[in-house]
Amino acid sequence: MQKWVKVSVCLVLSFAFLFTYVGFSAMSDTLTVKGYVEVAIPSGLFIIGMTSGTPSLLDKNEYSYIQYSTTIISDLSKSTSRNTGSVTYQVTVLNNTKYEYAWRGLYYQTSVSDYNNEYVSTSNSNSKLGVTVSFPNGKVVGAGEQLTFNVTYTAGKNISANQKLKTIINYQFGINVESQEAAVAAVHSKFLEILNTPSTYKTLYEAIDDKFDGSQEWTSNYIGNVSNAVDADSMTVETLFAGQLNMVINGQTQPASVLIKHENLDNNTKTGDDYVAINSSNGGRFEGYGCEMTLYLTTDGLTRANGNAPVYVTVFTCDRDAEGNIVGDWYMIGDTYLGKAPIVGYRGESGGTGSFVTDNWVADAATYSPTSNYSYRVASGATIKDLTRVVDSNATAVFQELLADAEDMIEDLTYAGTGITIVEDAYAAAAPYYTIDAEGNAIADTTVTRAQIIPIMTKLDYALVKAQEAIDEVMGRQ
Repeated sequence: MQKWVKVSVCLVLSFAFLFTYVGFSAMSDTLTVKGYVEVAIPSGLFIIGMTSGTPSLLDKNEYSYIQYSTTIISDLSKSTSRNTGSVTYQVTVLNNTKYEYAWRGLYYQTSVSDYNNEYVSTSNSNSKLGVTVSFPNGKVVGAGEQLTFNVTYTAGKNISANQKLKTIINYQFGINVESQEAAVAAVHSKFLEILNTPSTYKTLYEAIDDKFDGSQEWTSNYIGNVSNAVDADSMTVETLFAGQLNMVINGQTQPASVLIKHENLDNNTKTGDDYVAINSSNGGRFEGYGCEMTLYLTTDGLTRANGNAPVYVTVFTCDRDAEGNIVGDWYMIGDTYLGKAPIVGYRGESGGTGSFVTDNWVADAATYSPTSNYSYRVASGATIKDLTRVVDSNATAVFQELLADAEDMIEDLTYAGTGITIVEDAYAAAAPYYTIDAEGNAIADTTVTRAQIIPIMTKLDYALVKAQEAIDEVMGRQ
């Protein structure tokens, strides 16, 4: 039995603070708070309703679920000893994603502060609290669909009448995807949503910041859901990703393990966010500026002590204005790089398993093509700092060409319309990375890193293609 870990529900409850007194319309894309404010429903699969059947031989039956999760808290006790007491809950979930979700199973930790999970069993036993799920065999929850299933809690006859049975259990679902590429895309899409939603970003940031002790060790500024992870870490990550780290890829069960690291990777204090922490080892302060959020992702089992695991690495950042305030959304810089990292224990124990060393990740040799006319080669053994800090003159040259093409298209207003609008938007988004010369032409900044301009180049390249298609369509009608 894989255990779902949790020391305290405080992080998750704070994660759900936004949704107190929320009126819910299950198939809508927004929520109305007290009838006035609309907030977006997060993507994922979560409980939207729960009811209780008539309890049998129970004198206490209290239950609730954590908003926007599949976690149920139940508090019950038997009315008499030497009898079996039970109750059945009817639970309805909503899949608010484009993915298909399937049932995975119960996840819980046997030792949890303030809860009695040590009594939980997935089968009925005289001295246990049996928790069984009546889920349609092979049933999946399609995109935008709801599904209702039953959960029965059975207190064994040997449990005394005054025994507390307060439990917290996660009813785990996961997505079905057709390929490794689709799995990576699903995780990245959800991670960007987490970063760009104030409540979930706050939860993630504070969970990492609470661990940071001012040192530079790789164990001090990351959070993850890998095997044997720190209790609150795993709970926070699983809740934030709402089931999208539990996967079946092309018919094979391959749960995704992530480590999210917070550090200044691109060596640019004008992008990313900050942290300030007390260094407990010397009583001093450690300040970090312009920190990226780096997502290390693998579907490897991480079971080979002293071995290596294939790990995808993607760096996300955000822009800052002249006063240092964060402006706009978080976005990906560079590419998603595939490489290898040493397998260790979660706290970095050599010879351990279940996790990997982020600082020792190195890239596999590969060619990446972010635009239709630009490719670059990554050497085997390159670090993620190498890849985010390199200045590539070839990339700058292509960026300059794209800027010029965008200017030409914008200046030719003959075919102004939606096609030109997306070019104008992409050109404006590139503004931090070019200056205007005396003739009014955009001149690319030759000091900008390749990683920084890749997303801008990709956006410009896409916009120019779409605009040309719109122009060709107009010309074809003439």
